[in-house]
Order: sequence, then C-alpha cells, then structure tokens
Amino acid sequence: MNLQGIAKSILPARAVASLRRAKWERERRRVASLTPLDEADFRQILIDYLSLRAGDLVYVHSGMDGLSLKFPFYRVLFLIQEVIGPDGTVVFPTYPNHRISSYEWLKQGNVFDVRRTPSYTGILTEFARRQRSAIRSLHPTKSVCAIGPAARELTATHHLSPYPYDVGSPYYKLIEGGGKIIGLGATTNYISFGYCVDDAFKEKYPVRVYHNEVFKAPCINYEGERVIVETYAHDMSTTVHPDMPRWMETYVSEAACRDLKVRGMKFFRASAPELFAEMMDLAKRDILPYPRSVYARK
Repeated sequence: MNLQGIAKSILPARAVASLRRAKWERERRRVASLTPLDEADFRQILIDYLSLRAGDLVYVHSGMDGLSLKFPFYRVLFLIQEVIGPDGTVVFPTYPNHRISSYEWLKQGNVFDVRRTPSYTGILTEFARRQRSAIRSLHPTKSVCAIGPAARELTATHHLSPYPYDVGSPYYKLIEGGGKIIGLGATTNYISFGYCVDDAFKEKYPVRVYHNEVFKAPCINYEGERVIVETYAHDMSTTVHPDMPRWMETYVSEAACRDLKVRGMKFFRASAPELFAEMMDLAKRDILPYPRSVYARK
C-alpha cells in the first residue's frame, strides 16, 4: 500500500481531505511561480512534445490549474484545432458528477440531459461542450463531447452497452481511429482510456472494477426524448490507480505512453492503439495498474 492508501486507512476522512487540499495548494503555488507560456510556446508543445499533427483524432485530458498561461484558457481549444486542422477531431471527457462518484450520482437518480447537463471534468471541457459544433455522447456518467468530422460516428453508440468503455464507446473507437491521448496540466493518473482494457475482459478481469448493480439511468437525448440507458458504475474503492506515471514508465513503451514535464508543467501523450495493445498483453500476464490488495478473491 502506498502512503496515500496508508493515510486513508488510519486517518479520519476530514484529515485526509485537509491533506489533499494542502497538497493541491502547494502544487498551485508551484505552477503560479513558473514562467507563463504564450500561444507560440503552447503550440510548439502540442507539436514537439505531444506529437499532434494535421488530421489527428485526439482525446484531451486537461487541468488548467496545472498550467501557467499568458493567454485565456479557452484559447487552448482553438490552438489544438489549429494544429490538427479541419480534418482533425478533438474529444473531451464531459462527466456530469460533481465532487461525488459516478455511483453516487446514479444512486441519486439524476437525469442526464445530453444538451444541458454541465461537464464537471474541468473548465476547458465545459467550454468545449458549449461549442455549437460539439456532439456529446448519450451516456449518463462517462459522456464525451467531440468536435470535428469524426464526432458523430465517435459518439453515436456509447449508450448501447452497460460497460462505459466497451467496443461501442468513444474511448474504444480511439483505437480504431489511430487516436492520440494527451494530458495538459495533468498526469496519467487521470487517463481514463485504460478502462478499455478492463471492459475488454469484463467478468474475467482480476479486479472487480464495477459495483454489481446495473443502473437504468434516465437520460434526455438530442431530440428531447426521455430514454433509459443501462450502465455499470465504477467502484472507487478498487479503481483508483496508485501511481500511473510510474506504472507506465515501468511497463509501457515510450512510444505507447509517457508522462512529461515541460517548463515545469505536467503533460502526457499516448497512442491509443499502441497503449491498448501493450496493456492487453500486460493484463494477460497479470500485470495490472492496480494493487494486489484490490484483486477479487477466488
């Protein structure tokens, strides 16, 4: 068990939350002390460090508090679009649950409205969701929005499986589309794509990543119709990865995924097809990004 896990096991929840806030504030002060990036700097990072090119399909994890910028945060979306061009498609997570888990959000009986429910996965994702050309997937807890020529196909079938990262999901379609995954002001601790491996194995996976209940979640689609989407919800007692950057560096090739630090700021880049192939091979050899303590007892 890592230090964070030990702290959670012996300290009251209020003390753990206080430690987490203190750590976050230290990181914010550190980032604030860094020399800010201008738009030319940021564009070069997208190209030289994150390997974005014209025509790319790119999934973006973002933490604006982790970046020191000379320009308004919303320009990040437009800079990405400038680099990938009109033939490229950009995708963002747009999860609706705020300060609670997906399981708790579903338990509360919330209605997911694909047009109106806000995204709480960062301010940039909400800005992207509000773009007129954005198309959002109809999933009550793991929706994404996509902008670009591949957006409609990417998002069309997300609601058809109770497994949020199954073959019909936008996440899995990143593999088929040769997609890239990047982190801006974020580390691979936030990479959600790895759950595609969990869902590929389903019940055969050694870790029980979902609660047993299949939720029948009320949703409102683009036509304004009320529909029911069935989904599992992650069990956060088992699915928190203790140190993904270290795991990636230890087991995954640099071509597939790597955390980076540029000008003191945190980024990461990954190739969806290569990362999926390597993580599947590792899983077959029982090398998972989860601690042994959360393996299901047989």
